[in-house]
Amino acid sequence: MERVNSLECFDINEKPLLHVKVSDFKNENSVEIDALIDTGFSGWLLLNYEIYTKLNSLEIPITRKYRSILGNIEVFMSKASITINRLNIDAFIESSPYIEMNLLGREILKKLNICFYRMNKVCILL
Repeated sequence: MERVNSLECFDINEKPLLHVKVSDFKNENSVEIDALIDTGFSGWLLLNYEIYTKLNSLEIPITRKYRSILGNIEVFMSKASITINRLNIDAFIESSPYIEMNLLGREILKKLNICFYRMNKVCILL
């Protein structure tokens, strides 16, 4: 079976978004979203709270704390399956009632091939 990779590139002036499918292992719910690539976020996949509550049946009993421009934020975590193109990752989703956006953090980005192309584009090989 031949594996075909796809290359997605974004202008530096654009917001780099990736289409992501998030699935709950236990109840098999899934949601497809566009998540902003955020190299400043050290976590996994930060979801808006409404989406998170549909996928958090495997929530773990610990929380993580992050510093943000809004101050310190404590988030809940749940195990989930994350699919980006053909790449499937067993990972964590994170959120709190104050979260309204979807951010793809460094824990997921470490699993992707990312490059800066001629200083005006960011490209991701999926």
